[in-house]
Amino acid sequence: MIQADSLSLQQIRNEWAERFNGPELAVTGGRILVGFVVAWMAYWGLILVLRRIEASLASSSSGTITAQEQRTRTLISLLRSVGVVLIVVLFIFMTLGALGVQLGPLLAGAGVLGLAVSFGAQSLVKDVISGLFMLFENQFGVGDVIRIEGVSGAVEQMTLRVVVLRDTHGAVHIVPNGQITKVSNLTRGWSRAVLDVAVAHAEDPDRAMAALREVGEEMYEDPAWKPLLVEPVQVPGIENLTDAAVTIRVMAKTLPLKQWDVARELRRRIKLRFDRDGIEIPHATQTMYWGEGQQPVLTAPAQTPDRDPDALTLPPAKTDGRQ
Repeated sequence: MIQADSLSLQQIRNEWAERFNGPELAVTGGRILVGFVVAWMAYWGLILVLRRIEASLASSSSGTITAQEQRTRTLISLLRSVGVVLIVVLFIFMTLGALGVQLGPLLAGAGVLGLAVSFGAQSLVKDVISGLFMLFENQFGVGDVIRIEGVSGAVEQMTLRVVVLRDTHGAVHIVPNGQITKVSNLTRGWSRAVLDVAVAHAEDPDRAMAALREVGEEMYEDPAWKPLLVEPVQVPGIENLTDAAVTIRVMAKTLPLKQWDVARELRRRIKLRFDRDGIEIPHATQTMYWGEGQQPVLTAPAQTPDRDPDALTLPPAKTDGRQ
């Protein structure tokens, strides 16, 4: 047994001595260098292609982002990450092949290991599969404003594992793809600004709606705002009646991501128009009711030379005896 082990060790030494002598080392080093050059060229080729695509998107942009451009940008970020991983794996296999390592058993072992890891990391596999479906179905892309799992924000990055959102306060939210069950895309194709304007019950609703329609027409004809509006501003009518106000709905169909700017400008113009026309916006008031046939209790004050004997005053306030 000892002799067999010694013989096997001697064979390994002889094999390594033959493999790593001067000429063999030169050949091995040359193969590794070729693999490095191939991987480097593949990396720079990938970068050049992605930069060319990004440059074409930037040159063709007219201030708005189409759905195709959003999908292209998402694919660019995905191709960059996946491409780098594939190039690194290719270089590792070329290096191992140059060193004389048998890749067949290694690939078989890697497959078994990958299967074991997949069973142990089911959530990771679920994230990757969900990310692939979201990408292929074009549910949303980089630049869209979406609402998922109670979080709203602009999509800054989308990978096969997570979606990165940034909300209006600047906070970054990272949501795993496997946890996304429902997505609300707020900027797909077009958006809509919806305002519920409250006016007092004493105001004529037809007069208020006429003023709102005129505000919408003026904004639609404004050269600074018309490019952001897909169609004229609409005032469907009274949306709600409450004990405090009459609510009138105003709607504006806008380009994607422009609904908030249009809504702010509409509020400003409506406030100025209501102030000019004297249309009252309801405010909090309080009415005191004393009951049927009742009045506040008043008492007659003591007559003094300096006070009117016919005046009435309220009862004195109770005190705790302290000055």
